[in-house]
Amino acid sequence: MSVRIVQRRIKGGRSSLYLDYIINGIRKKENIQLTLEEPKNNEAVEVNEEKLLLAKQICAKREWELIANIYDINLPYPKTVKYNFIEVFEQFIKNYKAKDTATAKATLTYLKLFSKRKTLLLEEINKNFCENFYSFLQENLRGNTPQSYFKKFRMCLSQCVENNMISKNPAKDIKLINGDEFTKNILSAEEIQQIANVKCIGKKKEIKRAFLFSCNTGLRWCDIYRLKYSAIDYENCMLNITQNKVKMHSSKAILHLNLNRNAIRLLQMKRCNMDEKVFRLYTYTYSLKLLEELVKEAGINKHITFHCGRHSFITNIILTGANIKTASELAGHSTIRHTEKYVHLVDELKLKAVNRLPEIKF
Repeated sequence: MSVRIVQRRIKGGRSSLYLDYIINGIRKKENIQLTLEEPKNNEAVEVNEEKLLLAKQICAKREWELIANIYDINLPYPKTVKYNFIEVFEQFIKNYKAKDTATAKATLTYLKLFSKRKTLLLEEINKNFCENFYSFLQENLRGNTPQSYFKKFRMCLSQCVENNMISKNPAKDIKLINGDEFTKNILSAEEIQQIANVKCIGKKKEIKRAFLFSCNTGLRWCDIYRLKYSAIDYENCMLNITQNKVKMHSSKAILHLNLNRNAIRLLQMKRCNMDEKVFRLYTYTYSLKLLEELVKEAGINKHITFHCGRHSFITNIILTGANIKTASELAGHSTIRHTEKYVHLVDELKLKAVNRLPEIKF
C-alpha cells in the first residue's frame, strides 16, 4: 500500500495538493490544505519547495498511520494531524463554487469573532463548541441569518470528514431553530396599502413599484431585477418566467403566474419595449436602503427586505382562503413542504388576532 501526492490545477496558475491512497479497495483523496502558488519569481519557488517538503512529510506520516491501523501498531506520536480550522475554512471559501460566497466569508468573520483566535485547531471543535457558536450567531444576528451561517460552518466540517481530517461532523446533529423572520417581517394588506400611499419620486418611486409588485406576485429580488416585458402576457394576465434561484435543481423552476389587477396596473405604469427590463433598479444594497426609508415613511416599524414581499404574498393568499397546494404553485415551490411554514404562521396570526379582541367584563 502506498500514499502519493497529487496536484490539481486551480485558478490563477496555482495547484492544490492532495493525498491519494486506497483503503479496503476504496480510493480516497485527502485535501491537506496546501496550495502551490504560480512560480512567477524566486520567492514563490522557494515557498512552493517548502510546501512540497511539508506535503511529503504529511504523506509519509499518513502512510505510517494507515499501516499502523492495519496491523494494530501503536505509534510513538498522536495519529491526528493538527489542522488550523481557520485556514481550512479559508481554503473552503477559495474552492466554494456556489453563488453565496459572501455568506461563507461572513461565516468565517463571525467564527473569528467568536473564537477570538487566529489558530483554532480542528480537534478542538466538538459538539459543545458548535452549540456555543450557534448561540453566538443567534445573539448577534437576526432572522434566518444564524441558520444560513451555521449551515456553511457545518458544510465545511462535512468536507473535513470527506477529506479524512476528522471522523465525524460535530455539528451534524445540532437542531437549527427557525428565526423570527416570518413572524416579524410579514406585511398585512393594510401595511402594504400604507406603503402604496407614500408619496415619492425618482429612484424611490421605482423601488416602491418593484416592491409592491413582489407583494402581489411573490417574485424574488433576483427575478424582479431581471424581469423583461417579453415575459408578460397582457392578454391573459399571465407572467411566464424561469425562477433564477432554483432553475438548476427544481422541477417547478418555470413559473406561470396569474397576475392580479394590482400587478397589471404596476406594470402599465411604465410600459416599454419587449426586450427592456420592467424595473430600472440599482444595486441590491442601495435599493434596500431606499426600501428601508420607504417603509419608515409609511409608519411601519418592521425590518423589511425585498424578500419580505414574497413572504407577505404567500401569507396573505393563504389568509384570504387559498389552500396549501394553490399557494405552493403560486409561490413556485418544488414541494408543499416549503409552503407548510406559512400555514403555521397563518395559524399563529389568527390566534393573535383572536387574542387581541377586547376583554368583556361579566
